[in-house]
Amino acid sequence: MAEVRYTSSKKLTIIWIILIVLTLSSTLVGYLELSGLYIVGFVLLTVVIKGQMIIDYYMGLKNVRGFWRHAMLGFVFVIPAIIYTGYILSA
Repeated sequence: MAEVRYTSSKKLTIIWIILIVLTLSSTLVGYLELSGLYIVGFVLLTVVIKGQMIIDYYMGLKNVRGFWRHAMLGFVFVIPAIIYTGYILSA
């Protein structure tokens, strides 16, 4: 099989399209006024995925080890986890 090689421009374009699709899916949930535990989980999961993709590819921290990568990923994972926990406890 032929190996598909992406240039950085094509790779960033694909990542940008994924970010747009995730944003549109979250927007659709808000537009349809859906709610519930699974819906909140889905929206927060899209936030985590989008945040990690932005940190890895657009900020260029994918291959960085140490404080800065962990600090940025901490925000991406901890804040949605706190929000989800608050939503669960409020029900």
